[in-house]
Amino acid sequence: MPQSDSQIAKLEALDVPQTKRPDFDVFWSDAIRRCETVPLNVKGDTTSEVRDLTFDGLDGTPVHTWLLLPPEAKVKTVPVLIHCHGANRSRGKPEDFADWLAAGCAVISPDFRLQRGTTGSVTTFDGDGTSGWWTLNLNNLSHSYLYCVWTDFLRAVRLARETPEIDRSRIAVAGHSQGGGMALGLAALDRRVALCMADVPSSCWMENRIATRSGGGAGIADYLAAFPGRAETVRRNLSYFDNINLAPQIICPALVSCGMQDTICPPECTYAAYNKIRSAKEMAIYPQAGHEGGGRIHLERKLEFLRRNFGK
Repeated sequence: MPQSDSQIAKLEALDVPQTKRPDFDVFWSDAIRRCETVPLNVKGDTTSEVRDLTFDGLDGTPVHTWLLLPPEAKVKTVPVLIHCHGANRSRGKPEDFADWLAAGCAVISPDFRLQRGTTGSVTTFDGDGTSGWWTLNLNNLSHSYLYCVWTDFLRAVRLARETPEIDRSRIAVAGHSQGGGMALGLAALDRRVALCMADVPSSCWMENRIATRSGGGAGIADYLAAFPGRAETVRRNLSYFDNINLAPQIICPALVSCGMQDTICPPECTYAAYNKIRSAKEMAIYPQAGHEGGGRIHLERKLEFLRRNFGK
């Protein structure tokens, strides 16, 4: 058996124990309830095909987002892709989504707050998290950076459902790295998400990410070295955002990708979450790729996956 086949067989057999805490479901039920009941307070142009909008996070932060509509939206409701960008990026520019619009799919693309976009934060963060966004307020679960951005994106799903041009039965989520981890989380937490595409996803098997100092795990390892007394609290708080705990809740079709040479989001971490998905799923493997994943080739596969599941 070739080494690559042997490696994939081991990954497919990987069964990592979950780290769910007893109040995991209660925590997320309360967060979702808040996301559904706190007004979105959408502002901006709500009539054109290219909409530069803000909606409020749970803390009142205006989250900047694009809402882009294909020409088909003038005569019928259309599917939507909620785009979750990678770390240290932004919601992008409208032209970045030309392929999806050409496929007849609307796009909602919000900023992750405090990254390279124009979205700030009403919630203030302590000065201890100097090792990356994940560590901001990591000692305080419901005021952490992770809680803020995960609930921001849950509210983006709500924005999709409340946009009249969008077909509420055809909501897809997609993203790369940070955004891929978010896409898996959204599919798990909101069962009205009908399709998930997660490229080289982060937020998978966080204990391993810390131990191997891969990607953002290095920053958390540095944080724990600086504050060893917080180790149990930090690990507990991270467990609510770890897709090994969320993936079993996914009920929609999922397309996940991994680069077998990826040292940022290693294949074993991706498979640790992927193996727990119980719905129809596909893994796109790129043997010679690192964290870039499949690039344009994989984009074509995602567009085909969208058409296969949603039609034109």
